[in-house]
Amino acid sequence: MFKWLKKKKKKSMTMMTVLSLFILGACTVGPGGVEAKSWKHELKQAEDLKYSEEVTEGLYKQLRKEAEGPLPFSDALVKIQSLSKVEAMDLYLDGNNKKVRPSEIRAIVDGVFGIDLEAVSELGVGKQTGTYSDDVFQRVRKALSEEVSDEAIIDMAKVEVMDLYWETYDGRMAGEEMRTMINAIFGINLSGISGLEGTGVALFSKNQWISRYEHDLFVVHTGADDVDVWIYPTDYYKNQTGMEEIPQELETSLTALGFGYSEEKDALYYANPKGESVPDNFKGKTMGTVIGFIKMNDEDFR
Repeated sequence: MFKWLKKKKKKSMTMMTVLSLFILGACTVGPGGVEAKSWKHELKQAEDLKYSEEVTEGLYKQLRKEAEGPLPFSDALVKIQSLSKVEAMDLYLDGNNKKVRPSEIRAIVDGVFGIDLEAVSELGVGKQTGTYSDDVFQRVRKALSEEVSDEAIIDMAKVEVMDLYWETYDGRMAGEEMRTMINAIFGINLSGISGLEGTGVALFSKNQWISRYEHDLFVVHTGADDVDVWIYPTDYYKNQTGMEEIPQELETSLTALGFGYSEEKDALYYANPKGESVPDNFKGKTMGTVIGFIKMNDEDFR
């Protein structure tokens, strides 16, 4: 009988210990653990995120760090969605003290801008390697610590050139320096692309959509090597205006830049007569012309 009581007492003590540990564990989770679980759940449930989940999470953590008090995820998300792409990139980098490797930079560009630099490099599209600036050639040589020919650098994959370029900064680059590097190597002007939001101009380049929104009116489409570019109206424009062609006023302005109608493309078309990638100043004039026209006629497209 005493043995039975002893066993029962021991079993009861064991159950009490387990119960105590369970209660203690529940208490130690605390509001912080619940909060973490809550915002991560909100992130998973969020729809139409402007940036990737990984980038959105990083931006939230950085905003929470900067906040003087608690920051609900829903409030932070409103702020995140309102950030321009350049602002989002820089804020994300702030959370990493700007110490990111080239592969991480490419992942950030994909997460913020939706641009796959790895694919651009693999396809060999974008800025012609023969038009690299002297700065690119010099930085690659500095990273290699040897005198290599321009031809050898031109033959490198763009991601390899980017990796070597990055090394000359000793692993620490500001966002603006990263964007300069990407434009110099890939011919992708991230600052300019960030500014396209809300302008009504979509951009297709390097065999992928670089910038596109629901209410864009015109598409600026560049060839694989950026040697040529053509412009045509979107379906949204056609539905809003009932017109199939680019307006005469805009066509006249683009013709002054060297564009002409291409029956093959069914669009206004321009090709650099030198057979080289179209320079940034021409891209700027082209975009400025289209955006300026949209601003002048904004009410007609509403």
